[in-house]
Amino acid sequence: ERLSSAEDKQQTQLVCSSDETVISSNLTPCEEIFISEYLAEFDGTKKNYEEIDYLFELIYDDEYTDIINGKKVTKDQLRKIHAKHFSLGSRVSIVHFERGAGSVFVNYRLSNDKNDMFIQSNIAVERNKFIRARSLDDSFGKFLQGCAYKGQALTFGKRKQ
Repeated sequence: ERLSSAEDKQQTQLVCSSDETVISSNLTPCEEIFISEYLAEFDGTKKNYEEIDYLFELIYDDEYTDIINGKKVTKDQLRKIHAKHFSLGSRVSIVHFERGAGSVFVNYRLSNDKNDMFIQSNIAVERNKFIRARSLDDSFGKFLQGCAYKGQALTFGKRKQ
């Protein structure tokens, strides 16, 4: 069972802690249909991507680019990433979804037998399609923890004394 929106904070917290996909009600009907249908396909069952590609085309502009953890990703590269996730039987659970002027912000959980990560994306929308994004997955935090400078872990927001 999928929920269409979470009305209060307590319900939002309960919904976000579950594995259910939640789609915000603040999208235009056209955008909501395609995004909802596409994300619903990430239901935990292994799929052949060719059957789902038409939904990808409805959402992503031909010139789409993403910066994922600092690396540029094209639309075709993203398609391959998504195909891999479908072949693994990935599940997507929306934690937070917000629409701004010409953009959307989405924080979601992606899980399968090999990965369980939270991903944050800020996506620019033009002509009802995603045109560019900046994304961070939780492996970025693990990367920062592993960084070292002269044997000491890097710290941000504090001065060395």
